[in-house]
Amino acid sequence: MLPPETTRPDPGPPRKMLGRGMIVFGLIVIFVSVIYVLEVANGPGTGPKSFAQRRSYNQVKEAVHASYPMAFVVAMVGLGVAIAGARMSAEPEQKEPNS
Repeated sequence: MLPPETTRPDPGPPRKMLGRGMIVFGLIVIFVSVIYVLEVANGPGTGPKSFAQRRSYNQVKEAVHASYPMAFVVAMVGLGVAIAGARMSAEPEQKEPNS
């Protein structure tokens, strides 16, 4: 058991703000990596495609398979940043003294 004077202090507002910012940044990184894979699957250009401009199943599959590993790594980095931000902004555990 730790004496009361050696317990961790409540994280101050700057630490909580940084933690919340890291959570938001991590979620944005995950969202962007998902949108990237969807854009690769959609193909080049914007707007609806005509029947003549459509891509074959194999073209879409190969493009998504080529882009997926990097998008997965980026999404995992985003998840790590979000988890680190959650831990940073979390309240410290209050331990009850044994009597």
